[in-house]
Amino acid sequence: MLTFASDQLPEKRICGLVFLILFVLLLAIYSNSFHTPWHFDDFDNITTNPSVHIQALTGSEFKKTFHTRGFFARPAAYLSFGLNYYFGSEDVFGYHVVNFIVHVLSSLFLFLFILETLRLPLLRQRYGKDALSISFIATLLWAVNPVHVTSVTYIVQRMSSMAGMFFILAMYCYIRGRTSSEWSRGALFYTLCFFAFLLSFGSKENALVLPLVLFLYDLLLIQGASTENIKRGLKVIAVPCLFILGLGLLYRDFSSLTQGYDTRPFTLTERLLTQPRVMFFYLSLLFYPIFSRLTLLYDLETSLSLLDPPTTFLAITAVGVTVGLACLLARRRPLYAYCIFFFFINHLIEGSFLPLEMVYEHRNYIPSMMLFVPVSILIHWLYDAFAGRKFIRYAIVGVMLFVIADQAHTTYLRNEVWQSELNLWMDNTEKSPRLSRPHALLGKTLLNEKHYREALDEFQTAMQLKRWSNLVEPAIYECYIGNFFLDVAGDEEKASIHYTKSLEYSITHEYYAGMAMVLLKRGDFDQAHEFILKALQMKPGLAEYHNNHALILLKKGRYDEAVEAASKALTLKKSYREPLCIIGEAYRQKGLYDQSISYWQEVLREDPDRRYAYLALMDLYFAMGYREALDETTKLLLGKVDQNQVSDIIMDIHRRANMFAYVPNPQTISTIFREFKRVDPLNEKGKKTSK
Repeated sequence: MLTFASDQLPEKRICGLVFLILFVLLLAIYSNSFHTPWHFDDFDNITTNPSVHIQALTGSEFKKTFHTRGFFARPAAYLSFGLNYYFGSEDVFGYHVVNFIVHVLSSLFLFLFILETLRLPLLRQRYGKDALSISFIATLLWAVNPVHVTSVTYIVQRMSSMAGMFFILAMYCYIRGRTSSEWSRGALFYTLCFFAFLLSFGSKENALVLPLVLFLYDLLLIQGASTENIKRGLKVIAVPCLFILGLGLLYRDFSSLTQGYDTRPFTLTERLLTQPRVMFFYLSLLFYPIFSRLTLLYDLETSLSLLDPPTTFLAITAVGVTVGLACLLARRRPLYAYCIFFFFINHLIEGSFLPLEMVYEHRNYIPSMMLFVPVSILIHWLYDAFAGRKFIRYAIVGVMLFVIADQAHTTYLRNEVWQSELNLWMDNTEKSPRLSRPHALLGKTLLNEKHYREALDEFQTAMQLKRWSNLVEPAIYECYIGNFFLDVAGDEEKASIHYTKSLEYSITHEYYAGMAMVLLKRGDFDQAHEFILKALQMKPGLAEYHNNHALILLKKGRYDEAVEAASKALTLKKSYREPLCIIGEAYRQKGLYDQSISYWQEVLREDPDRRYAYLALMDLYFAMGYREALDETTKLLLGKVDQNQVSDIIMDIHRRANMFAYVPNPQTISTIFREFKRVDPLNEKGKKTSK
């Protein structure tokens, strides 16, 4: 797509080889990431977000993806999720393919940008002869870095990687336009630069700093940092700054930017004091990315004052010294100065006064792009310095290859961690044991996987630690404990206590949803309906809430509405089986037995171990006189359980009747088993009956 001058055919082939090496290497180290399941923010942003569930390739469907976070927020990223959903629904493979391609293209554009930069008139004499190899090594060190796993493997963080891809593409187009000798060609590249900037901003708001980044690039590396050039440049940059300000005023209300501190466990001042330490923590991860240090949620102590902890003052001083050093290097070593400015400027937005969480490694995707250029130059300098000592040269090459291989291996290992929710949160609790959130999310995962005792322990640990990232978390964790007592222990009283206790922290949709099921179990269908509607109002894209709504409507005898709500749940989550049970029972209650049979049969095709589905079909076959099907279904059920357990199974269903879509008719089921000469489920001892 982008080519070099036509008289440099050998170099074009070298660039093609570089791209091939990058592609093959990245494919190898990310080969185990293509089936990584959904994690963490993936659910809110994609799987339970109706805005990105595109059903047709039409303008109106595209438009709805643009309003997920308000007016036209990150439209490029959300549209890409919507297109993925249209072509593959919730199959993660397609999402990972796109994420991988974005990372490969980001690497390619980064290589081309560094290459063109090193051939600028101000830098050509010093770096021109080694431009290809410097660019390749710098790009390779960036592309394989394990810190970028969360930008590539973590599906929702395509926002970061897409922003990075278009950001570096915009910079490449700028340099091509700026150095072009033809007006028309320059205009074309400037236009491409502008649209790439819009797409980068449309992927994530970090891209707003691009005009400042380009201004410094032009000043330091093209014009030279003279006083006259600085004055002239400030006049030029005023125009894009005004454009960005206008765009920002249109985009959102600036007075609301700090309102998020109401739910944070830190203040604006504390965040500003902590961020310099965060910057150096990021640098340590990028230059020392060993497996034991890398995780999703990091435990970094908040700075309460300049001396608490003492590293706060040191970090602030170090940032000032580093930026001052960059200013001193601006004339004699402009490339080094620019790489320093590039890192800190691209952290300005997420490292500023905004009430965001303190640390996320995906925030380094763009800032780290120029970080390895000085490292690559240093490697070349060392290699040239020992021109007459082959052994040392071989050692330098060997160390470099070892570092790249080690980072590639660490990236591969990190992708292994992301292969399941259980692996991810166990890893996170081991590396950040004092944080509440990883323990709570591990508990939720253990609960889903039926490790009940361990799940409760993790929930209780999360509440005891009291290390929240926001003040809504403890309310959610109390609801998780409530879910345990409701779904596992069958104790609605304890569940109700924990749901109610969550209100001490915040009102959440988890509270309304949990209490709805408690009220359903108690038989208070009207109030249960009110609560589930409130949960749906707060979280309209969650299939489970629509399913619970359908179940409540079924218990209220509003069968047509129950079918509609269950169908909505199926639309949101095609793999969901519970709504099929509700629809099947609604049709049974309406006397539409054939339709009911088809739904219950589908349930058993998907889940052959769902025992009450067999009872539902037996009930239906008995009513319809389908003797052969009845006998076959009865055999299948009895083949799955001990005969003496049949009574217990049916009685358990009766005890928990309000939590199931189907409640069997005891007389009918008893008659079926008597006629089958097996167990009479009404006989509490489970004895065999005779004619």
